Amino acid sequence: MENLPFENISIEDIASAFGDTSQLMSLMDVCGFFLCQHGSADVSLNGQTFHIEAGDVYIYTPSTFVSVLNRSRDIEGIAVKCQLDFVLPMLERIVNPRDLLSLREAPCFRLPEAQKNSLESLLEVLRNRQMILRDLQPDSTTYSIMQQLVLALAEAVVHELLFDYAINKHLVSQAQDSKDRIFQLFLMSLFKNYKREREVAFYADEQCLSPRYFSSIIKEKTGHSASQWIIQMVISSIKQVLRTTDYSVKEVAMQFNFPSQSFFGKYFKQYVGVSPKEYRLQVRSLGPSPEV
Repeated sequence: MENLPFENISIEDIASAFGDTSQLMSLMDVCGFFLCQHGSADVSLNGQTFHIEAGDVYIYTPSTFVSVLNRSRDIEGIAVKCQLDFVLPMLERIVNPRDLLSLREAPCFRLPEAQKNSLESLLEVLRNRQMILRDLQPDSTTYSIMQQLVLALAEAVVHELLFDYAINKHLVSQAQDSKDRIFQLFLMSLFKNYKREREVAFYADEQCLSPRYFSSIIKEKTGHSASQWIIQMVISSIKQVLRTTDYSVKEVAMQFNFPSQSFFGKYFKQYVGVSPKEYRLQVRSLGPSPEV
């Protein structure tokens, strides 16, 4: 919907959203979820395969690569796609870094019937209010009020989903120390800025820390340095674009804010071992694969 930071895909459209078997979907700068209401699907997410049935919820986070391996003809459900700027402030307030990593590594869970009914009811109210908003005049007071109501309902959906996830995944609240907070802020910023900023100094400066101290904290908390986190995010996303689109190498370089195609090629080859063009030829000669 216009002027709103999320998109609701109706039950009637969900089959086309899944598309044909082995379709590759690049989910770069968005996040969201799919609630399966009927049928089933086998979905590969970053190399892991998940079987989704009625009552299952699949949450996807930014910079992921999805391959639909199989789906039943009667697949139905509700999918919601959100802009990062809408979701990240909520995550920053209520989710600790360990839970953010859990969302990426274990994105699927089964909803008990009562929780499933509650989520469906909330989504139906949201959808109805969206339809009302479409019929209102944008310059009217009623439009402004309804727009805020729709945004509030969308926030409620996100909170409901996170609550369901925490309950079903048995997440235990843990006190965060200052270093946990540093990592959380880094992860949030990385989701937003990885296409533009590849230097550790940028993320360290955001938190008024020296790059060396900042990276040592990230390494202590995760086992990987800040530079490794940045490189993994950038390279993984570039691979997705090369694999799933027909953008030229020059266009991909521009998308990721490289100063030149030559510099982009050297950067990619340094971490992948082949040039962007060679990588694209290799993966396409092998056909669709669930791995990143």
